[in-house]
Amino acid sequence: LVINELGEITHLAPAFFEKLLLVEVEINSAKVKILAGEITPKLSDDARAYQALVLGVHDYVNKNYFPGALVGLSGGIDSALTLTVAVDALGAANVQAIIMPSRYTAEMSIADATQLAKNLNVSYSIISIEPMYEAFLDSMMPEFAGKGEDTTEENIQARCRAIILMAMSNKFGKILLNTSN
Repeated sequence: LVINELGEITHLAPAFFEKLLLVEVEINSAKVKILAGEITPKLSDDARAYQALVLGVHDYVNKNYFPGALVGLSGGIDSALTLTVAVDALGAANVQAIIMPSRYTAEMSIADATQLAKNLNVSYSIISIEPMYEAFLDSMMPEFAGKGEDTTEENIQARCRAIILMAMSNKFGKILLNTSN
């Protein structure tokens, strides 16, 4: 942002992008006048938020020397957005999607997740959480006896997925990018 002697904006660089702006001045005796230059149109609030996320992910991953990122991909909008931010920040070659279906996963969700990974040219793996989920349920069966199924079992699925994602992150040194739900 450059403001001239009249308080007018004469130059405005794009938000969340590196850019070198040249500022030309006119010098007449003791006066300096800043000449009008490039003014980048302002982005919408959503576009600014998106670009801030892309820049933040790019800088954090690169400044901390991660070789790339992992994203758990469910087929829903939240993980789709996370994957898209990762690809825009790091490039498709540096991002891997992990799809982790269970008995409750709709085929449509697997198809959507797979198609998104293909559309973004991201490598992906499909790792079923069913064996882990069964093991957890079997080990908890004595404690859960007489209790009906509720969100507890659904939350166990999320924890199974987290174990896989963290194991992959630890094994390959990639940062795990995830959603908050």
